[in-house]
Amino acid sequence: MVKKTKLHEKIKSYLGDKYQESDDELIDLYVKTRKLYEEMLEELRKNGFLVEHTNKAGATNQVKNPLVIEVTKTAQVLNQLLKSLGLTAAQRKQAEGDGGEEDEFEKF
Repeated sequence: MVKKTKLHEKIKSYLGDKYQESDDELIDLYVKTRKLYEEMLEELRKNGFLVEHTNKAGATNQVKNPLVIEVTKTAQVLNQLLKSLGLTAAQRKQAEGDGGEEDEFEKF
């Protein structure tokens, strides 16, 4: 089990009455993944979007930093974890209910 952090408590507070003890596993996974995501972003900021790569022939080229792809994948995983917990913006809107009435933007 992961040491409980402020983020753990924040997520639990977002869940409110819907929180169940079984959510702890997903919350822990979210927190660990979020930490990894933030570390990758920091590394990406340090090294930039392009890095030098020397191929087998000895030529050095600028290539896209592999962390760009990993950061994107990790963001998707974080979003899926939030979906599993029912905490995406769309799920919150649906849970709130809008009385069945569409606003002008939704009609558009």
